[in-house]
Amino acid sequence: MQMQVPKGRVAYEPSSLDPNSPRASAATGFRSFAQPAGDDAKGRVRPESFADHYSQARLFYRSQSAVEQAHIASATVFELSKVQTEHVRTAVVSHLLVIDEQLGKRVANGLGLQTLPQPAAVHAPVQDLAPSPALRIIDRMRPTLEGRCVAILVDDGSNAESVAALKKAIEAQKARVKIIAPKVGGARLSDGSLCKADGHLAGSPSSQFDAVAAVLSMDAGKRLSHEGAAQDWFRDAYAHLKAIAACKATRLILEAAGVEPDEAVFDPADTKPFLAAAQTRLWSREPKLRTLA
Repeated sequence: MQMQVPKGRVAYEPSSLDPNSPRASAATGFRSFAQPAGDDAKGRVRPESFADHYSQARLFYRSQSAVEQAHIASATVFELSKVQTEHVRTAVVSHLLVIDEQLGKRVANGLGLQTLPQPAAVHAPVQDLAPSPALRIIDRMRPTLEGRCVAILVDDGSNAESVAALKKAIEAQKARVKIIAPKVGGARLSDGSLCKADGHLAGSPSSQFDAVAAVLSMDAGKRLSHEGAAQDWFRDAYAHLKAIAACKATRLILEAAGVEPDEAVFDPADTKPFLAAAQTRLWSREPKLRTLA
């Protein structure tokens, strides 16, 4: 039982940063109660399979799709880039090389390691288990919009019929709709009605929603194309690989934001393909936006 709260950078073992870091005492540490066990010897023994630390990790990684493998490698690079000590980063890569050689090389390249380390020593043979698609996320998702949230950006002069039709189509698929406007008080639509807002543009980033749409008048589109909040709203949705429904006026904002329309950018009137794309992410867009490990 630990009786102290160690201070300093290292409070665990094993640690290559401090060989004198706190650790269990073989002499005075925990011991099993010496209770008679009959004819069989009693012992705290781990099975041989406990020494295999890599087979399950290898199975999981190799079962992923190419997109998921790239994200795993990139996420590992991101986390290890925050590790200040180079030899710790190198040590982790040596373990990754055991899990999967290509994974280790991808991470090493992403970290800028000048020399590839030797794979870590293993204490039990690493098994090559057959990949299981059941371990994936992307290919296993049920194609549905149910439970998701789609944001509609409106402003004064937005076409009331278009907003209502889009909102109805989204809710028909059991998804939630959030109305976003430049002002939290809402917007006066083309028929004179006040459309109440669930959030204001600058304080409701598109990262909160599964897909975004905008129904704007030409005057509103021109005005918002000069607003950083509007540009960021669409730029972030695009960067997060989300489906976007953008009317003609909204295209002015996309152009100002440097967003190049692709197969997941639709007209709000094309509700069927837009809502189909809103069920997932456009993974084919990612290579145009960033380099993954």
